[in-house]
Amino acid sequence: MEEQTLRIEIPGCNVSKPAADDPEWFDTTALNGWSIVTFGGAPSLVLGWQGSIDLSGYARDYKTFYPEGGLIQEGPYWTAFNGFGQSVCTLVSSVPIDLEQLALTITTNSTPGLIVDTLTAAGMVGINAQNWETTLFCETQVNLINSQLPALGICQPITKKQTGSLSPSAAQVLYVAKIVIPATVSNATGTTLSIPASRVILPGKMDQEPELSYMMRLSRSIELANQV
Repeated sequence: MEEQTLRIEIPGCNVSKPAADDPEWFDTTALNGWSIVTFGGAPSLVLGWQGSIDLSGYARDYKTFYPEGGLIQEGPYWTAFNGFGQSVCTLVSSVPIDLEQLALTITTNSTPGLIVDTLTAAGMVGINAQNWETTLFCETQVNLINSQLPALGICQPITKKQTGSLSPSAAQVLYVAKIVIPATVSNATGTTLSIPASRVILPGKMDQEPELSYMMRLSRSIELANQV
């Protein structure tokens, strides 16, 4: 087997609005590749980022990636002036990721790959497209404002969980997404949000499987991708 570490860079992001209870971000000039995740076209404060890891070169050599773990490296701090905190989810999947669906999953206190009820928000009903097999890596984090230094607006992680399957993948592309949902108290979410730059790292191995095993895994990857 060949040692292989996959990684992807996720840029930082800065947004602001005049009042803590405004329903959408006013200054989005520093989105930096992020986007506003809307629900049925309604105003939203949820931010999302999407990217991909290209494995087509390995796929041409009929190689399978075997993840051995996953971790996130992150910049110094999160800030939310006049705010309270954030719910964050970073996902690596073997099938395309719908940001709206991912955000809805997090709001049900679940994550991709775990049981999730029918999703209902802003008049939208949908079914979670991700499952344990497609969710190679998933990490959720909840940040809360540092109550001892509220003037700095710095938020600290109070919980961090991983739920990915680390399943071998013969897919040509791995899809990556990050969702940030500001915490709301009495309709207020703060006037600014600063998301630090981060990096997702997946250490593992590349290897050629027996032809039958590889073709079955490849067929399964295509089947799952077409269900999304």
